[in-house]
Amino acid sequence: MLNALFFTVVALATQAAAHGYIRTITVDGVPREGFSRWNMNPAPDAIGWSFTTPDEGPVLDISHPDMVCRHDGEASPNSAPVAAGGRVDFFWISDDLVRNPDGWAPGHKGPIMTYIAPCNGDCAAVDKTTLRWTKIAEAGIISGPANTQGYWATDDMRANGGINSATIPSSIAPGNYVIRNEIIALHRAHIDEPEFYMQCGNIQVTGTGTDDLSGSGVVATQLYSPADTQLFGFSVHDNRGTEWALPGPALYQPSVASAPTRECPFTA
Repeated sequence: MLNALFFTVVALATQAAAHGYIRTITVDGVPREGFSRWNMNPAPDAIGWSFTTPDEGPVLDISHPDMVCRHDGEASPNSAPVAAGGRVDFFWISDDLVRNPDGWAPGHKGPIMTYIAPCNGDCAAVDKTTLRWTKIAEAGIISGPANTQGYWATDDMRANGGINSATIPSSIAPGNYVIRNEIIALHRAHIDEPEFYMQCGNIQVTGTGTDDLSGSGVVATQLYSPADTQLFGFSVHDNRGTEWALPGPALYQPSVASAPTRECPFTA
């Protein structure tokens, strides 16, 4: 009982200073602006979706449409070209750089996932609740125990100056997509309040891939479930195990075309 109270107090003491957002989305080596409520003059080519959270805080209700692209998320009118097989870098930054100079609070440990969803048209006009997400990158516990002493994806991001990266699969078909980078902070998961931080940007994939994702993927409100025990009820503060199953849908695997049938002449 005392342990649970202590962990709750610690979590409450750090949460207000640890919120964050994606300042820059670098697409194929070209930096494009994400979104910040502090920026009164966003770049005219910014690709990040806007949101209304006053403190860059998390989404807590996994069944709410805010799970798509943050609170009241609205699509950017712009998109950035990226070749299939290219890389996208997400630069996360905290709203308290004094305590979190590496872009993310050290106490907000957890996994990082990247999803993409085809817009089937103009991403600026898409109904966000219909976007179907395919996971293209994921990382959870990297080394050590699956608790606060372990090395998580968020620790790796901090060591990289606040940058998390994902590769656009070379097999996916060209088109307009929304890309969604998400951190799940586990410091309050033991009281059934994992914190979901996500941000989106619009990209235009080029290349010769043929995998059409429009008929697959999962809507944002169904990515996770209250039955996911690695999120709800999990204590990152005193867990003793080293295994931690990554939540959400399975990681994308390219479609494998069947080999063509070869007709062999019959000789008597």
